[in-house]
Parts: sequence; structure tokens; C-alpha cells
Amino acid sequence: MATTIVLNQANLSVDSVDFSDQCSTVTVTESYEALEATAFGDTARKFVKGLGNHEISATLMISYGTSEVEEKLNSLAGTTFNVVVTPTTSGTPGTDNPAYTLTGCYLESVTPINGGVGELPTMDVTFRGGALTRATS
Repeated sequence: MATTIVLNQANLSVDSVDFSDQCSTVTVTESYEALEATAFGDTARKFVKGLGNHEISATLMISYGTSEVEEKLNSLAGTTFNVVVTPTTSGTPGTDNPAYTLTGCYLESVTPINGGVGELPTMDVTFRGGALTRATS
């Protein structure tokens, strides 16, 4: 029987800081470059796995102050660090709550001020590169 987890309690940790309470969306993308391995005599193109090009994207509600979203992400822009995402905030990683860790990812840019009158300010960030691992224990 198939089961589904609704991501209303996902966990997002950026450089060991838990931003789960300020995150409204998160996406983990595992991607590999396709390297062509077609040889003479083949009747169709063949591809093999190339370098990984992984990323984690998130929408965060901007908060200001010590160790808050704006300060932390501004300090991380242009550097490498780790990001961890799990589907739920409860319990430890397991088959029903895998932890995806992007080790050595890079944050290219941040938008520290983004909003208008009567709007909740948010920041869309994308953590790119690095090694993506999936842990179930």
C-alpha cells in the first residue's frame, strides 16, 4: 500500500541553524549531467552518469536580528556549507523520514529586503553544488 507524507512539518537546517519555523517551501533536486557514450555501430544514443548538479531551493520568511534568516544568509553568501532537509521535524532519519544533506553547497546570492506594503517579506534561496546524500538511519 502506498503512503504519502504531507510536507507541513519539513525540517530545514542551514549551516547547523534550524530555519524550519521560517520556511514555507523547500525542494531537493538530485540531478546528474548526461554524458554521451554512443559508439560506432550503436543504433541509438547511449548516456552515462556524469557529475552531480544538485540543489536545494527554499522560500524563507525574512526575519532580522542575531542568528536570524537575514543575518545568517548574508554571512553565508559566497561561501560553502551544509544544508539538511527532512520531510518531517519529528524523530530521527529513517525510511519514512529520509535526511537529504547537501555537503559543501554554495549560496550565490541573497535578497535581504523583499516585500511591499501589507506583505510578509520572503527570500527565495537556492543552495547549489556539493555532494547530495540520503540517510535513513
